[in-house]
Amino acid sequence: MLIPQMAQREPRTRQGSPRVSFAELRRNLTRPSSVCGGHRQRLLELAQRLSRVQGLGDEYARVDLSDSVWASIRGDRVGG
Repeated sequence: MLIPQMAQREPRTRQGSPRVSFAELRRNLTRPSSVCGGHRQRLLELAQRLSRVQGLGDEYARVDLSDSVWASIRGDRVGG
């Protein structure tokens, strides 16, 4: 006879950077040079994913990141 067992789950722990609200990210993107390295890395990962989506062609090829996101990835300084 089989005895049902409850699977014990370990508490979920987040990997990577702590969550950032979209509002905070938008504020940071107004000054691309102020985006910290961790957020810049996440944006770079997003850009790499976008590249794969664009590779699907057709209407997907037109999807792109904003100029401020690209500036943040490059670490551009504004007004300086």
